[in-house]
Amino acid sequence: IRIFNERSSSTMVEKNMIAIENKNNIFAYGDSAFDMYEKAPDNIQVTYPLTSGVIADIKNMQILLKYFVNDVSKGNYKNSDYYIAVPTDVTEVEKRAFYDLIKESNLKAKKIMMVEKAVANGIGLGVDVKNSQGVMVVDVGYNTTEISILSLGGIVLSKLIKTGGKPLIIGACCWFGITAMCLLMQKLLGIW
Repeated sequence: IRIFNERSSSTMVEKNMIAIENKNNIFAYGDSAFDMYEKAPDNIQVTYPLTSGVIADIKNMQILLKYFVNDVSKGNYKNSDYYIAVPTDVTEVEKRAFYDLIKESNLKAKKIMMVEKAVANGIGLGVDVKNSQGVMVVDVGYNTTEISILSLGGIVLSKLIKTGGKPLIIGACCWFGITAMCLLMQKLLGIW
């Protein structure tokens, strides 16, 4: 998850993970929860509230979002504008879920706007998305890959593939059969 704070020009990038102890206490979140994945004791559940670009667990996603926004804004998040980058191929119901996520998280949003992820990525990369010459943007995520052609400020063509970095790395590891290299790549690339 990537959150940009315009007031401080800071960007926070954290893993989409939350660790919950005894089903109701937040034990860790983000990168800290990722470090516990598959190593936590039975009383701590480590999960991904966002899966394949879709909210899988709204309650934990709201909690995670509040913690992230609080961290990046240092508690000063009232009356803020929120721009949510959503994958192009998600349904209107899934887009509405992202809107409701902000609205119901008690973040006191002044404005909530949906931005297609490919356009947000292009702007973030410094690409002139309003140019008439087409630009291809490829976003390889954990479980999905989004390939888009941008031109004149919008998306000309976009496809979301339900395969991302994790299966690609696993496939490469199986192909080469180098277990130690796979473990290193997984840790370096933040997979698992």
